[in-house]
Amino acid sequence: MSSYIIPYLDPKQHNREEDPLFSEYTYGDNGDRGLILKAKVSKGDFLFFYKTIEKNPCITAFYEVEKVLDIQKAKTNNKIMMNYRNSHLFKNNVQKNEVIVFGNPEKSMILEHPLAIKRTLLEELSINYNPSPNHTELQTITLKLRWKRLDNSQVKILLEKMKPLHNESFLKLEKDLESPIVLEKTEKEAIAKVRIGQSIFKRTLLEFEKKCRLCGVSDERFLIASHIKPWSQSNHQERLDVNNGLLLCPNHDFLFDKGYISFEEEGKILISSSLDETAKVFLNVNDKLKIRMTEIQKRYMEWHRENILNP
Repeated sequence: MSSYIIPYLDPKQHNREEDPLFSEYTYGDNGDRGLILKAKVSKGDFLFFYKTIEKNPCITAFYEVEKVLDIQKAKTNNKIMMNYRNSHLFKNNVQKNEVIVFGNPEKSMILEHPLAIKRTLLEELSINYNPSPNHTELQTITLKLRWKRLDNSQVKILLEKMKPLHNESFLKLEKDLESPIVLEKTEKEAIAKVRIGQSIFKRTLLEFEKKCRLCGVSDERFLIASHIKPWSQSNHQERLDVNNGLLLCPNHDFLFDKGYISFEEEGKILISSSLDETAKVFLNVNDKLKIRMTEIQKRYMEWHRENILNP
């Protein structure tokens, strides 16, 4: 096994596209780092991604690797080029040892609460702290983490610590809904949708989407985390699966939720015949609109077309 802890590159600081791309569980790199990925990482290995949050290094996600492809090989695969948006796939000039890693969506995870990495955790992972007198604690920990290769026991420790971080809010929500207050089933679902959909689910979507998929509204106050397969029809995993979501403005969320719009497999908008031309203008929808979706989102959207879309 060749698993690694890898720093997340913030596009705001590095003047580049976001990587890893959490919306599709991909990660690209080149040069010496690309060589490590290409030569040492394979299916079943883990990549843990961290960034500094409020002066603390924190792991925010991990991918269980599905496959690692040389970028040139990935570019010749039409299915990959149609369904993934990682910037490494669309560069004109391929770099030396440039590769792309695909995580397994069913075995990878974006953490709702990042895992803070402190000196005690390094000790638990048997990573020698040994700070230099010229470095702060943050600098020391960061240097110990960057592209740190992990063995099986270290991976197991990290995975065990991440399970409750991902699940605790959902479990708390379930406990809260078991209160003695008598509610109708639909009322429970409404409360749950608001509390999850506008907190955990929305925060997760905002990790990789910054605006309405259709119109570009970017003010977070006016963005709604819309489930593709509705909350009431989803199981626990589907309710928190980021692939079961679109970030939409209130107008487009209403239209999508009520089945006035949906999307074809390739992303082209479908508009219900019950919307007349005047309504389309005022609600800002037209036949030219199109979105991009991951393979998993396409499966959810198929369900939406078959069960929610009005003819």
